[in-house]
Amino acid sequence: MNPLKLLSIAGLLTIASCASPPVVELQPESVDLIQANVAQDPPLNVSVIVFARGTSNGQKAIGEKVFTPVRSAEVGYLPFALRETLVESGHWGAVRVIPELDPTAEVLVTAEILSSNGVELRLHVRVSDSTGRIWVDQEYSDLAIDHGYDFDIENLVEPFQDIFNKISNDIYMARKGLSEMELIQILDTAMLRYAIALSPKAFAGYLTETGDGVLEVSGLPARNDLIYARVKNIRESEYAYIDTVDEQFENFYKKMQLAYAYWRRYSFELIEYSKKIEQAGSPRVRSQEGSWASMEKVYRTYRESKMNEDSLREMAASFDAEISPTVTELEGTVIRLNGSLRAQYEEWRRLLREIYAAERGS
Repeated sequence: MNPLKLLSIAGLLTIASCASPPVVELQPESVDLIQANVAQDPPLNVSVIVFARGTSNGQKAIGEKVFTPVRSAEVGYLPFALRETLVESGHWGAVRVIPELDPTAEVLVTAEILSSNGVELRLHVRVSDSTGRIWVDQEYSDLAIDHGYDFDIENLVEPFQDIFNKISNDIYMARKGLSEMELIQILDTAMLRYAIALSPKAFAGYLTETGDGVLEVSGLPARNDLIYARVKNIRESEYAYIDTVDEQFENFYKKMQLAYAYWRRYSFELIEYSKKIEQAGSPRVRSQEGSWASMEKVYRTYRESKMNEDSLREMAASFDAEISPTVTELEGTVIRLNGSLRAQYEEWRRLLREIYAAERGS
């Protein structure tokens, strides 16, 4: 191999091994599972929004300059990994990944990827309910270890499962601290917020805002209120559509798993090798036996990492392009939605508002 190429790779690795702020590594944690034969509170549905990308604190985390192209794929992959953990816990109703913020969700999960490079996963997670009450607002960090990447294609392992378990457990603990009445308030508030989104004039008076910005239910429509019953039916139709959106994210997650697992492993090795090179001193002054062989190994790892990075970039770029038109039915009317998932989702909500407005003559 050309020594100049090896030196340039070494320079790149120096970037990847720059010091980052101290992080607290999570202890191994199992997800808190629902207990059989125990009375359960009213189940809440959870909406997990596609994660935001970037480093919000303005600092470059380990390897971020090298690995940012993978972000466009991770923003759809990581929320589904969290969704899988929440479903496994059994504490929730439907758990769905959706492309846009939904203020009418019963429980809303948003997150920003602060660092993700195979060695470290750092997320800022915020969880709130329909009343505006904040359940979780904190940063989670985890560091991978060597055996976390011991896998085969038949048994893919999530090296950062501890972080998803911890987030899942924290969300559950927040819910566990609420009374049954508060949980019912969350359900009622979510439905009323949805009704207000469709018809502000008809339903705005049922919610009031407290001094700290939390919504309270000041009343409910009568049980035989036909307008409110209609809103509930429309809401169920939207849930059915969102299930198809969630399936699209599931397909993307499964398609991406293998390439992402290999990219993480090669990225982990690349950063670990770079640390060893830094500790050994500058490549220009190293003359000990095996130094160039070591650099050859680093280069091979870098090349494999780039190959998987390119695969992930292509997957992310083609994700929206390959989204099939969604054909769904709304009360006997067949609706065909085109474009990206985000565009389809926005179009669906617009159609629902138009249908409701037409029925009300507004």
